[in-house]
Amino acid sequence: YRRSEPIGEQSMSRYNEDQLIQEAQGILGPDEPVLAAGYFALHDLVVAQIAGSATGALGGSVLDSAAGSAMGAAFGGLAAKKALAESQGVTVQLLVAVTEAHIHVLNRDTDGRLADQVARFDRSGCEVTVTKFGLSRNVTLADATSGARLELVGGVSPIAVTSKGDKAVLALLAA
Repeated sequence: YRRSEPIGEQSMSRYNEDQLIQEAQGILGPDEPVLAAGYFALHDLVVAQIAGSATGALGGSVLDSAAGSAMGAAFGGLAAKKALAESQGVTVQLLVAVTEAHIHVLNRDTDGRLADQVARFDRSGCEVTVTKFGLSRNVTLADATSGARLELVGGVSPIAVTSKGDKAVLALLAA
């Protein structure tokens, strides 16, 4: 077996800003050019992962080792996050795509199980609130006319592969 690209390149390109824009454009079609796209998650999923990690760590501690607790925390957090995501009709990874007129929240890797588009907000009528939590950014999108509201979390860590796309989306949302 021979890899066609260096280790790490394949996973990093999945979160590369240009790749995210291309992915979003592929979902939305050519009629609405994507200006920026970033990788975000539902805010509720972060809370579920923390709760699931705590539960998993307790279960893993039955193995009477730090490794058992750590493994239980990791699997518990992931399982809780996936279960909550699916119950809300979303994937764990969401793609936020900003066009001239809209903010699109899209599912990633649905395998046909879920709709491609989670939500769409008109940029002109959407109230965007961004708050900081360390190197994370909590983003609330709210449309007063329809009552639609969505809370997301993105990252701006300089070493995170996802941060360039997130920063580009955040800059457009703040404009």
